[in-house]
Amino acid sequence: KTMKKRTIYSWGAAIVIFVVLMIVTPTIPQSQAYHDFADQRTFFGIPNALNVISNFPFLIIGLIGLVLCFYPDDYFRFSLRGEKLGWTCFFVGVAAVAFGSSYYHLHPDDARLVWDRLPMTIAFTSIMAIFVIERIDEHKGTYSIVPLLLVGLGVICRFFDDLRPYALVQFVPCIVIPLMAILLPPMYTHSTYWLWAAGFYLLAKVEEAADKPIYSWTHHIISGHSIKHVCAAMVPVFLTLMLAKRSVQTERISLYKTWKISWTRSRGKGTEEESFECTYTNVAVEEARLDQPGDMGPSFPFIDQVLLISQTLMSFPHLLVISACLLVAVFAYHSFRPRCIYLIDFSCYQPPDFLRSPIANFIEHLNLSGIFDRECLDLQQKILERSGIGDDACVPVTVHEIPPHSSLSAAREETHDILFTVVQDLFSKHKIDPKSIDILVSNCSLFCPSPSITSIIINKFGMRSNVKSFSLSGMGCSAGLLSINLVKDLMKIHSGSLALVLSMEAVSPNGYKGKCKSMLIANTIFRMGGAAILLSNRERDKDKAKYKLQHLIRTHLGSDDESYESVMQEVDEEGLVGVALSKQLVKVASKALKINVVELGPRVLPYSEQLKYIISFIKRKWRNHKEKEVYTPNFKKAFEHFCIHAGGRAIIEGVEKHLKLEKEDGEASRTTLYRYGNTSSSSLWYEMQYLEAKGRMKKGDRVWQIGLGSGFKANSAVWKCVSEIDSRDKNAWSDRIHLYPVCGDASG
Repeated sequence: KTMKKRTIYSWGAAIVIFVVLMIVTPTIPQSQAYHDFADQRTFFGIPNALNVISNFPFLIIGLIGLVLCFYPDDYFRFSLRGEKLGWTCFFVGVAAVAFGSSYYHLHPDDARLVWDRLPMTIAFTSIMAIFVIERIDEHKGTYSIVPLLLVGLGVICRFFDDLRPYALVQFVPCIVIPLMAILLPPMYTHSTYWLWAAGFYLLAKVEEAADKPIYSWTHHIISGHSIKHVCAAMVPVFLTLMLAKRSVQTERISLYKTWKISWTRSRGKGTEEESFECTYTNVAVEEARLDQPGDMGPSFPFIDQVLLISQTLMSFPHLLVISACLLVAVFAYHSFRPRCIYLIDFSCYQPPDFLRSPIANFIEHLNLSGIFDRECLDLQQKILERSGIGDDACVPVTVHEIPPHSSLSAAREETHDILFTVVQDLFSKHKIDPKSIDILVSNCSLFCPSPSITSIIINKFGMRSNVKSFSLSGMGCSAGLLSINLVKDLMKIHSGSLALVLSMEAVSPNGYKGKCKSMLIANTIFRMGGAAILLSNRERDKDKAKYKLQHLIRTHLGSDDESYESVMQEVDEEGLVGVALSKQLVKVASKALKINVVELGPRVLPYSEQLKYIISFIKRKWRNHKEKEVYTPNFKKAFEHFCIHAGGRAIIEGVEKHLKLEKEDGEASRTTLYRYGNTSSSSLWYEMQYLEAKGRMKKGDRVWQIGLGSGFKANSAVWKCVSEIDSRDKNAWSDRIHLYPVCGDASG
């Protein structure tokens, strides 16, 4: 009864831990970048040939294992009920890996990935059952084979869009099996083969992570993923050798105790060789057993030769094995650890004063243009007066003309003025050679010329011919952080890189001249601005960097119609093009931000705040939503500064309300809106410069950038200040920082 209670308690604890982990940890979706393997060459008409062919060893060893499992003279000499079933399932899974993995690698995608993971899951769960049979309880292990297989298969089929359950199925055995192999007394000899198998599996995972670096190091001969297949196939090879060589131990002693005894003897007898004899496997027991008449096992000459060679290899002291594993771990850590993304510096465009457009002048220009009727003029004036935009915000030269001049040349001129200025400022300040830029990314939603904006910059500054350039358009006001995310992903592959990100929106070509009220809003809030951001993942740039990127979370609600249509460029009834802003925009932004925060929260909030949220969430569910609302964590315990997209006063106030922030937390956003207006994706960088100019950014401070834009998208970036910021450095606020915040506008 006591054992039964312990079993029930153990299963109950495991289920509770699993449920808590699923609630607390964020969902891990299947990344599409996973399917982008380094070696995609076609040989003999086979796509991704080496990644396909390298699965062949799984088929060979799987079939050999199955044949030996059912060999008439009991080659593996199973002595426990359920062992044969467990090992049969394992070798079936191994053989099936060859087919499932090959099918997936012929055309990698999400649908085929299921067939790649199913056989591996069968093998993992079978091994767990085998260990329970051999080292814990024969009956429980036998009865657990089918349930474990069903759980594994269910995880693959049911939770394919969330990798957390699959990660548990794959990685829990990888941790538990070596520990069990070391700590629990084995029934059979040759237990160290389990550690060899675990070591090869660890090496295979390192090679998988280093797929593209290995492909580069081998001069495109073979990729890390292909080597990973061969290395992973060594796991069933060593387990098959173990089954062929092992025998029942006369005395069951765990490897840990064996090593402890060995170490004690070695310390007691100096460096005598005999202190290490027969401490790893009781080979003498097996040899004595096989020497008995009528007890000779079946013989396969080739396998016997392999056994002899492996016996020689396995006779090395266990310290050699441990040292090798440590070397692999150290190498893996130093070579493949995620490299930090450093923000060296950034520059924001400061328009000349003659481009200022005071509210009164703006309204007067609208009247004099003769484009709008009285109703449209009154609406735009009303929006302007409530927008939170001050008299210092600027518009391009062509917008000052009466009527405003909209053309391709005007848009090009605006783009040149902004980007050439900020890039030159950044290069001059840090003495950057344009040819040293490895990655160039630009984002401008509504102006997408040909040649592209990145081509314009490459031509102007004479960058290298092999610079990796990307021009993003149509991404809305959140595109600035999306560009940072693109650089972050590229830097995972390209180490030692210097990246330049350009973020702006062209105002000149996008004025709306119709009568649709939802499209007139954009006329009043967008202003001239842009930013250039210099990023690096080079270790030598660590000391001169201002910030380090800690987290970047993206949320896209494009599948929801209301969110998708909240900000949309379209044609009105008169055939005029404009950007329509929905009345539900604030609601949609709040929804997107909520999803984004749920994913970001567990990564940044202290455990005390997370615990309060979990308790509040459970209480609300338990009481059938009688609680008014779930507890909102105090994000000021995670961040010192907040940079909310300056899209408008309503957006800033909506985010503050959603996150339970004070008015002063949104000061940088309100002040940016007041002085520069809505500069689209670059507004976040004006806000960070405001904090620097005010002298509020200190070393160790964390700042949360919140970008919101069409699609609908909510993006979050968390930066940590890693240097002393001098508030006297010249930036877009230096000339009049003492005038801000302005009471009533910047502060609420």
